[in-house]
Amino acid sequence: MASIPPRAINLGLQLASIKTVLPEAQGTVRGGELVCTVPLQPTPASRCYTVRVAYRHRRRPRVTVTDPPLTLHPRATALPHVYPDGDLCLHLPGEWKEHMLLSHTILPWASEWLLHYELWRVTGRWAASGHDYAVPPAQ
Repeated sequence: MASIPPRAINLGLQLASIKTVLPEAQGTVRGGELVCTVPLQPTPASRCYTVRVAYRHRRRPRVTVTDPPLTLHPRATALPHVYPDGDLCLHLPGEWKEHMLLSHTILPWASEWLLHYELWRVTGRWAASGHDYAVPPAQ
């Protein structure tokens, strides 16, 4: 018997779920696109970041840090795990599906990305899974 593929979650429900998890979140659904900003603080010792999430069905969620600006490790030439347009790279292709809640996947993954970013800024080594992004040693 063939299985029925899961359906995409309605964008209004996605936004409601985000606001349930993060009441400070602000967002809208217009023209088939969910756009919201959320505060994320990976740990109590971390900075608080303002993150923008933009999502349309059948496309990957686009996540960017809008404040504070992300900066490089002193010896790095580029940020690790970001797309050329500056969006955060949070998952491998196919890991996120539109039947998943953004609040249970993309937002925790963004918070984890920010934690690894903070560690990378100090150590010069990206400790998360994925490609190895070590900065060259000082000479």
